[in-house]
Amino acid sequence: MLEILDKITKGQAKPEDLDRLEELCYYVKANSACGLGQTAPNPVLSTLKYFRDEYNAHIYDKKCPAGVCKALLSYYIDADKCKGCTLCARNCPANAITGSVKNLHVIDPEKCIKCGVCMEKCKFGAVYKK
Repeated sequence: MLEILDKITKGQAKPEDLDRLEELCYYVKANSACGLGQTAPNPVLSTLKYFRDEYNAHIYDKKCPAGVCKALLSYYIDADKCKGCTLCARNCPANAITGSVKNLHVIDPEKCIKCGVCMEKCKFGAVYKK
C-alpha cells in the first residue's frame, strides 16, 4: 500500500494502481490476524471514499489539489507583482532564481528544490505555487 501511495504522490501512478490500492486495503483488512492489521487500511479506505477526486487529480492530471506533494508542485513568479527586490533570489538555497534589481525574476524549474523559501520571503506576493 505504501509503495502505491508513494507512486501517487510522485505523479507516477496509473489508474489501475488506484484499483490495486483499494483491493489491497480490503485484503489486508480481511486477512490480518490482529486488530492493528485489520484497522491499518481504514485511513486509506476513508480517503478513497471521501477524496477520490484528489487521487484522480494526482493520477490523471499530475496535480496535487492540496499543494503538498513536492513532486507535483512548481513555483512561479507573477510578472505583474514582482518588484525586482531580489529577496527571493538571495534566500533561495538552490540558486534557482535569476534576475537583477528592479527587474523581473524567474525560477528555473530544473534547479528548484521546491522548498518554498522564495514564497515565504516575497513581501509582494509575487511567488506562487501551482
